Amino acid sequence: MIDLIRDYFEKRIQLAKLESILIVANVTSSLASSLLLLTLGALILLMFNFAIALWIGEALNHLYLGFVAVGFFYVLVFIIYLFISKDKVELKIKDQIVKSAMASDKLSDKFNES
Repeated sequence: MIDLIRDYFEKRIQLAKLESILIVANVTSSLASSLLLLTLGALILLMFNFAIALWIGEALNHLYLGFVAVGFFYVLVFIIYLFISKDKVELKIKDQIVKSAMASDKLSDKFNES
């Protein structure tokens, strides 16, 4: 009887380990995918920023003024972000991480039922 109880708890511990590995793997893969998309988007944005800065600089007959104008634009965007939507963005990111973990948990529950 004691051996059966010991086996039961060992199996439950093993199951909990596998479920936690599944949750961590799903959250990590979701974050890695998001990071890759963010990196590619940043590179695309960087190229467009160079083109816009060069175009503005050429229009003003001073190349550096184009880069200054684009820089001031991003300073303005940064200030607006800090004062208006920083908390909302952080909340959305936290929600997405929790949803990913909960989806993994539901998947492990379906696995346990079968």
